[in-house]
Amino acid sequence: MKLYSNTASPFGRKAKVIAHELDLKLEIIRTLPTQDPEFRRVNPLGKIPALVLDDGSVLFDSPVICEYLNAKGGGKFFPADTIWKAATNRWKSLALQALGDGISDAAVAWLMLGREPVPPEATRTRQLAAIEAGLDAAERAKFNDPVTIGEISIACAIGYVEFRLPGFDWKSSRPKLAAWYAAFAQRTSMQATVPAAP
Repeated sequence: MKLYSNTASPFGRKAKVIAHELDLKLEIIRTLPTQDPEFRRVNPLGKIPALVLDDGSVLFDSPVICEYLNAKGGGKFFPADTIWKAATNRWKSLALQALGDGISDAAVAWLMLGREPVPPEATRTRQLAAIEAGLDAAERAKFNDPVTIGEISIACAIGYVEFRLPGFDWKSSRPKLAAWYAAFAQRTSMQATVPAAP
């Protein structure tokens, strides 16, 4: 399997964390979609990550890719209902994933808007407000044990915020989240996928 991503993407990182946790081998193809017009042949939407399967078919959108990798590796990062019992953490895990992805979306948008010749400050301010509110919600969240896609998404979002907004003090007003993230970031899969400049 080939994963098109880059070393900074929080969405690609989610997939890499799942693969690492489940010992799935991925060939990582580094790409910057904005600089690679040929990438649209892989993903017509021009977004990373994209996962090319062994039969040549392509999956895109990190929730889809992560759920596929989870199924392929026999993981339990996506709790499922069974005929014997409803898995009460399924919807919570998916909601946490959506929260993490929303924080990541806002952080990526904030970064990209800042690269415009004349950055639209009102729009950047709205993105920063979304990051703040998302982190506040994560501070109030009760995380699952064992770990699900929700926790992975939140952790990857925080890692991206720390990487791209290094002067942003999110920890002082969110001590519970800061302590949780400090411990979660020590996982081998998180250490192996630390963001870096593409």
